[in-house]
Amino acid sequence: MSGWWERDEPNGSKAVSLLLRLSALILALASAVMMATADDCTIAGATPPTAVTYRDYGAFVYLVWANVAAAVLEAAAVYLQLSGAGDDDDDEGSRLPGVVLVVVDVLAQALLYSSTGASYGCGKVGVDVCVVFGQQVGRSKLLSFGASVSLGLAAVIKDVSLPFNVWPGSSD
Repeated sequence: MSGWWERDEPNGSKAVSLLLRLSALILALASAVMMATADDCTIAGATPPTAVTYRDYGAFVYLVWANVAAAVLEAAAVYLQLSGAGDDDDDEGSRLPGVVLVVVDVLAQALLYSSTGASYGCGKVGVDVCVVFGQQVGRSKLLSFGASVSLGLAAVIKDVSLPFNVWPGSSD
């Protein structure tokens, strides 16, 4: 198995794309953990006392599961990219890994963009009343948005030719 790092041509776009994929994976996981660990918050003055969690909002539950799924897909995409999938070499017999990489990219982007949009469109009942809960929800939304942007940039950068080598470039 030969990867993109073993070739003599400039590999800057592959390296930048890999870094963006890794950042999308980390941001998606951080967003899911941040939302899933949002503390219970009891609304004072409500009759009867009401506890608010992320599970009370379908959009927030979707955000957690979509970010976990997107992180798993991005882990697969990182593996596929490191194994050389999507390269333009005609000497390789199968184009299936390249096709799988594109499908994984599209699925992960769809999950991240839809869950981020749904969480931003979710009503604010309980979020305004419970300050700590609202702050965690806000951070989780921003992390998910960052993962969406990072993944979108990774998909674009992989097809752009950047004229530099990252590692280990041949020094001949």
